[in-house]
Amino acid sequence: MTESLHDIIAAVRERLDTKEALREQVLPLARQLIRESAALIKNAHRKEWDEAKERHAALRAAVADLRGKLRDAPDLWFAGFIQDALKEVAEACLVYALLRGEPLPTPEGLGVDDAPYLNGLLEAMGELRRAALDAIRAEDLPTAERFLAVMDEVYFLAITFDQTDAVTQGARRRTDALRAILERTRSDVTLASQYRKLARLLPLNEDEGLPDELKR
Repeated sequence: MTESLHDIIAAVRERLDTKEALREQVLPLARQLIRESAALIKNAHRKEWDEAKERHAALRAAVADLRGKLRDAPDLWFAGFIQDALKEVAEACLVYALLRGEPLPTPEGLGVDDAPYLNGLLEAMGELRRAALDAIRAEDLPTAERFLAVMDEVYFLAITFDQTDAVTQGARRRTDALRAILERTRSDVTLASQYRKLARLLPLNEDEGLPDELKR
């Protein structure tokens, strides 16, 4: 019995050593995904489309490579550090598509699971608010209104999810945060729209007496 138990434990130890080595191998890859995702978002906001396109393709290839490495270790694939990295990838790729005006990628197309995709979509709305404010500053109100409409649609779709946080990985909390972001953005777009209408009624450079936020 003792020898049999020793054999069992030896086999368990070997498998866990292998898994730990694999974890140490993919941990830097997950961190790299997070860094590259942040860089892709930066490229998209700056309209550095050539660099963004290359980084976007590299990110998707890196996710496929990571999935291949963890094919026989599903527990590692669903570990928090991997799922967080996939969420960041989803967010970056969704922001890229939204700012480019391209069709949104699917979870399957990105190679990520449903919960990271959903949470990435919710977090992407914060970046869309930033883009809407940039559009307002550039006096491009139609673009700001389009981004607001997307945020509105995402919010009203997100509130239909009633699964537990254990399944959605915190989507409810992010949905609540999106509501506040959405209302602030709606207020900003409304104010900009009112200013535009008022500016048409005023002679050029005659905005004295207006509140600071409505001045040219």
